[in-house]
Amino acid sequence: MRFLDLFILLILIPVAWAQAWSQGLPSLSRGSSLAVAKENDFLASPKGTFSGGFYEVGTNAYCFAIWFTNSVNKTVVWMANRDRPVNGRESRLTLHGNGNLVLTDEDESVVWSTDTLTSAGVEARLLETGNLVLVNQTKGIIWESFEFPTDTLLPSQPFTKNPTLVSIRSRGTYLSGVYNMKFDDNNVLNLIFNGPLLSSVYWPSTKVTVFESGRTPYNSTRKAILNDFGHFESSDNFVFKAADYGVGPKRRLTLDYDGILRLYSLDDSTGLWKISWIPVDLYNCHVHGLCGENGICVYSPQSTCICPDGFNRNDPSDWSKGCSPSFNLTCDPTKLDFMLLNKTDFYGNDLVTYATRISFEECRNRCLSDCTCKGFGYSTDGQGSCYPKRILRNGFRVTSKPQNMHIKIHRGTVISSLELRKVGTNDLNCSNETLVLGGNDAEGGKTSKNSYIKYLIAFVSAFAVIEIICIGLAWCYGVVLLELLSGKTAPGFQSATPYDECNSLVQWATKQHMTPEGLRKVIDSRLKNESYEEKIDRMIEVALLCVAEDRHSRPPMSKVVELLTAYDESNLDEKRND
Repeated sequence: MRFLDLFILLILIPVAWAQAWSQGLPSLSRGSSLAVAKENDFLASPKGTFSGGFYEVGTNAYCFAIWFTNSVNKTVVWMANRDRPVNGRESRLTLHGNGNLVLTDEDESVVWSTDTLTSAGVEARLLETGNLVLVNQTKGIIWESFEFPTDTLLPSQPFTKNPTLVSIRSRGTYLSGVYNMKFDDNNVLNLIFNGPLLSSVYWPSTKVTVFESGRTPYNSTRKAILNDFGHFESSDNFVFKAADYGVGPKRRLTLDYDGILRLYSLDDSTGLWKISWIPVDLYNCHVHGLCGENGICVYSPQSTCICPDGFNRNDPSDWSKGCSPSFNLTCDPTKLDFMLLNKTDFYGNDLVTYATRISFEECRNRCLSDCTCKGFGYSTDGQGSCYPKRILRNGFRVTSKPQNMHIKIHRGTVISSLELRKVGTNDLNCSNETLVLGGNDAEGGKTSKNSYIKYLIAFVSAFAVIEIICIGLAWCYGVVLLELLSGKTAPGFQSATPYDECNSLVQWATKQHMTPEGLRKVIDSRLKNESYEEKIDRMIEVALLCVAEDRHSRPPMSKVVELLTAYDESNLDEKRND
């Protein structure tokens, strides 16, 4: 062999060896280990779909994990020590001669192990399915990670009686969270909020029977599995298919940190995941514990948490810690009152079995006279249903909810309808429809009503001049607009309907605006004309947006002016075109 050929060979051999090593080890034999300090110390599945090694979860903090090799950010599907990370120096995963796979920290303390003992030969392998296994000399599996899932199920991974899926704590935080998926004692697959003080099932809904939710407890086994085609089937009769059903995409079924179970499919070209299934009967705000005690989950348009007025967030970084009142409650009913929360419920934790066909006043007095009652829900569907609450948890607001909540507060902290509350500079968070102050001025032309409406627009527009000083007063501008549209005054407002829970102009207008009949009750008699109905309706919508309970969803004054003047500008363009 010529010297040049030998020189090239000597160069190529270590390069090829290094390349093979960088692709990971096919197995770990007895007496071998993976070191946290060595970047290339990891296991690889036969085709390289999965990798198994030390995964950084924080500053100088690592967990032994399995992840999708080619996904963005190396998506983790399993962790051995998620709640007890090891040091970034000297930590090791070692397969001992006795067959036990052991993870040790820098001080050589045992953090995790498979607790397997065998005198026969054994090795650790990462299969192409993502399953980490210990196999003996006859290729029999003596331990596998598939039997100990964390928050994710992979295709062909059986989910049986004993395992429990546990969500991560929060986005990017791999500690165990508060949401579980498991079979209950009735052999039904459930999603459970498992908080530090209490736990509750939130899916399938406990409002209906097991059979009404499409499940059955009549089975002798507890087993669920996702196959390679994207078909999931459980022994309790729960079945679904991926939107991209068929062989091809790599998939994972994950119980996310927000309590929602989602099926994901991987786009190999980008390394990004897309949702290919989500429970159609489970919405974010229906998940228990999201916003903590006294917190309320709202859609605007995505789900978010808010505190009721007079309550403060306990932990700026964790909504599950909930909200606390800025006042102290007393047992003296003469010093107590209630704050109205429209279309809101705090699900569960009823003080007693709910009552039906009782008056609002009776329901109110029951809670008022009971020191353990924190508030009550009262139906708005005419059924007279009363729900006194011993604790305010699982709060959510949905516009279709036929119930209002009334939270017990100290009388001295009742929020006046004229109180000025600061808002942010967020623009309106509209849905698919754009708010336009539209209508047709063809009829009526230059009537006094038309002049009155122009006066309203000009009146509100004039206030824009001082917006730089009063940007926080959009809520007050909303009350003023309601007063002008309704002809009623906010101070001392009282509903004409006996026993009406609406104790302010804002509450009354919000309730009436739900129906066309109610809208006609809101509008001042001087403005009642079919040609102005759409315009007035839109103006009321803007006013109600300005007085929204969620201060972050209220528009800045510049947006209010823009919406109120949009009609005249569009109408002027129409006239010019004519």
